[in-house]
Amino acid sequence: MTEPISMEARAFRAQDAKQLLDNPLLQEAFASVEKHLQTAAITCDPDEAQKALRIVISLQLLAAIKRELTRVVQDGEIAKFQMHELDKRKRFSVFQR
Repeated sequence: MTEPISMEARAFRAQDAKQLLDNPLLQEAFASVEKHLQTAAITCDPDEAQKALRIVISLQLLAAIKRELTRVVQDGEIAKFQMHELDKRKRFSVFQR
């Protein structure tokens, strides 16, 4: 099992993932591959079940990569919120002493 990642590391990973998702070249690459796979799926001979299956799996994998990058961004946003709340609690507890 992997070690838990610190909140700070989660926030930094989120920044990296967001930069990737916002990168025009990567967006273009994803769109191009997706379009190619969709065209291949439409033009695939119905008798070529293995080829059709590989195309579908490739489309699912492409979507999974996008979902994982989005998940990392969302996890980083949660980590930022948690760090902010933790910081607020620390400051509040100092004033109560």
